[in-house]
Amino acid sequence: MISLILLAAGSGTRFGQKKQFVELLGKPLFLYSVEKTMGLFDETLLVLPQEDLDHVDVPKGIKKVAGGKERQDSVFNALLQAKGDIVVIHDCARPFATKDMFIRVSNLCGYDGKIVAIPVRDTLKYVVDLHVIKTIDRSNLYYSQTPQAFKRDILYKVHIKAREEGIILTDDAALLERYGYKVAIEEGSPTNIKLTYPEDLIYAECLLMANKKVREESKPKAKE
Repeated sequence: MISLILLAAGSGTRFGQKKQFVELLGKPLFLYSVEKTMGLFDETLLVLPQEDLDHVDVPKGIKKVAGGKERQDSVFNALLQAKGDIVVIHDCARPFATKDMFIRVSNLCGYDGKIVAIPVRDTLKYVVDLHVIKTIDRSNLYYSQTPQAFKRDILYKVHIKAREEGIILTDDAALLERYGYKVAIEEGSPTNIKLTYPEDLIYAECLLMANKKVREESKPKAKE
């Protein structure tokens, strides 16, 4: 059994408001991930801010879970209710993740976890006080994305250890890495962007409109 955890519990500090509820071409941001993954897995848990649980309508079959102070807390709250042997986790702030990405990461192939990621394209500089110290070799560097998938028992174990040690990390894969578990990657996409700042919304709208245009142009034309 596979459980899907969709994270939409952020406070939107950097965005200026709760971005999961901001409309992207007429639809709340979180719904893009919800609708895209409907029926893909055995159960779906949508993590929302505690104060919004009773005010957000979701499709039938979606279970709402109260989030926590940190992203890590929100994942843990959902993990306590997840029934699957494998748990797939995705940030709803990434509306362009494809169904194929979800399916590929959920096939762990003997690993303890899998993530989608893309190679770093730009030259990286290590800087201190606006002074370039050195250029970083990017040949083995990747940008981490979601969705990510893990064996539930291992994910639960590392979350418990991190809570005991007061450790807060940026994603769940980092927790597995910290405690010596094996994490592999699947190819992500440069368009699998995460909306973090208000200007990201403009880019997202352009991507949606471009995708819509491609779909329309690819439709068979009616014979005259």
